[in-house]
Amino acid sequence: MRYVTKELAQKIVCRTMEIIDCNINVMNEKGVIIGSGDKKRMNQIHEGALRVLKSGSSYEITQQQADSLRGAKPGVNFPIFFNGEIVGVVGLTGLPEQIRNYGELVRMAAEMIFQEMILIEEIQWDERLKEEVVHQLLQQEEPFDSLFFDRANRFDINLYLPRVALIVTADNRHEVMKLVKKYIANNDLYAMLPDGVVILKSTEAGSASSYAEQLEKQLRASGMVCKLAAGSVQADFKGLHVSYQQAKDTLAVGSKLHPEAVFYCYSDYQIPVLLRQSAGFQENHELLHHYEKLKEYDKKKELIETLTVYIEENGEGSTAAKKLFIHRNTLSYRLDKIQSITGKKIQEKSKTFLNYM
Repeated sequence: MRYVTKELAQKIVCRTMEIIDCNINVMNEKGVIIGSGDKKRMNQIHEGALRVLKSGSSYEITQQQADSLRGAKPGVNFPIFFNGEIVGVVGLTGLPEQIRNYGELVRMAAEMIFQEMILIEEIQWDERLKEEVVHQLLQQEEPFDSLFFDRANRFDINLYLPRVALIVTADNRHEVMKLVKKYIANNDLYAMLPDGVVILKSTEAGSASSYAEQLEKQLRASGMVCKLAAGSVQADFKGLHVSYQQAKDTLAVGSKLHPEAVFYCYSDYQIPVLLRQSAGFQENHELLHHYEKLKEYDKKKELIETLTVYIEENGEGSTAAKKLFIHRNTLSYRLDKIQSITGKKIQEKSKTFLNYM
């Protein structure tokens, strides 16, 4: 059962007293004054409210009656209903014959304010639960339980849509979150984390890069300086934690390699990200020159893909060739080509490309 709180009671008092020229009191389910334009009456038992709570109907107090009732003054008192239950009492101070006509309007206003606050609370609670679903998607520390799927169903989240993780960093995460909410599609998910606002962008609505570009423009127009990074597109919810980690690593690497940029995409930084994950790339700036040379030469990204798979397979030539669907000799040719472009030797069976750069 929900009841009127002190915060809500005072809000009812403040709003109604702006239009009604008399004191307003709001009493809780125990008949205690928890909101009033007269601070001296706060926390007193209101005898008239107790009678309203008992009868379920309005109760008027004349001047003569007020002298014999505890904590009461002349006025009219009305029950505040929510879902058919009395949740509190609202009272107007004054001679009943003078304020009686305003009483019903004040009661209606009190009920509307109460319903509004309950709705806001429910929306905020749903937002928190929805963000918890996103947190679980990003962490995936253990297999998803039935509660996770129940929550996803409750919020009509289609877990089997392709999505990509986007990270937005700025000085004021709360302001970023407000703006992000204005520019999301129905199937997008979002959450605020310590490292920024994370958006699980549905790729149905267009590419992550075009969305990020528009979002960055909106943030900049609002006076916010931000950076954005995107991971890779994942076919369903099971790979979103991978995309999120890729976005985090891409942001870290991209910010070091190209600090002037505002958007970094994992597809453009695959090798630096892999090197960072395996061997602390951020501390080895000498690699930047070699990587940039390879990227500039390899317009079709064939050599970059080869090197990426080669690193992922820890220098195992046979497994790398199988994964690339190429002959072993073709792999050797491409590795030689990479060596020729970068001027650095790549030895098979090495743990990482970094060891021989």
